[in-house]
Amino acid sequence: MPGLDISSIVQDWQNSVARHVIAKDDLALLADYALHLARILAYPELDVPATLARIDEMGKQVAAELKKKSITRPTMIIEQLNNFLFNDLKFRPNTDDYYNPLNSYLNVVLERKAGIPITLCILYMRVAQSAGFNTIPVNFPAHFLIKHVMEGDNGEIIIDPFNAGRIMDDYALKALLERSYPRQDIALTRAFVEKATSAQVMTRMLNNLKASYYEAQDMERYEAANEMVLAIDQYNPDAIRDRGVVLLKKGKTEEALEALNAYLEIDPEAVDADDVLDIIRQIRSGTYGKNPDA
Repeated sequence: MPGLDISSIVQDWQNSVARHVIAKDDLALLADYALHLARILAYPELDVPATLARIDEMGKQVAAELKKKSITRPTMIIEQLNNFLFNDLKFRPNTDDYYNPLNSYLNVVLERKAGIPITLCILYMRVAQSAGFNTIPVNFPAHFLIKHVMEGDNGEIIIDPFNAGRIMDDYALKALLERSYPRQDIALTRAFVEKATSAQVMTRMLNNLKASYYEAQDMERYEAANEMVLAIDQYNPDAIRDRGVVLLKKGKTEEALEALNAYLEIDPEAVDADDVLDIIRQIRSGTYGKNPDA
């Protein structure tokens, strides 16, 4: 059985997504990018325009209902979106099988009506966009969110599509932070709810997939997803380190050494710096992978 052609995958990703997110931060295209990610890594026959049209049709249904009821207040629009997506269509969080890579494929989320925070956020954003309601992504730690910025200087509304579109105040955000990072007493700052770029969103999706692929020991797709991260950000330290690990597993020690050294040059204070330095020493001494007691 032939393996993945990773160079072709990365080339397709560069043409379809990476060069666009690097050149222009167009958040309106996040659903397009997410579907191309699914097509490239797992569903080569996926019809991206047809799938987008299906999502947009959902937004048009919401828009018609908003017009019919003369709803213009943002909180009421959110309530209408929530009712449509989570009550009528029954979209839900996939808490039972959270780390399944399928949760990161927007086309699968659309079919199964279950996903993780980032895919449910991207779906919500596209439906809201088609309904004429603008939302933007929020790269909140460990739990992706979206927000609506109100006109003028009237603040913003933070929304959690993973929890049926719940509106998040500071208390809810702090509780979410504490659940994700227990006993660390991390202060809630505005930086946590700043707008995410499309490059950041795609990188986060790919990192989720990397974790899922690693758990499933699908190392080919793990490597492909990692190279796709580097196509967006060639200096991403974690991706550079992980490229070194993959090369090491392939027995390409010289190339692995170059990548691991580059990782430490970019992030010399990395939490795993000592471990990486130890691997580098073992490679240079020719003892890496050898049993010291043999």
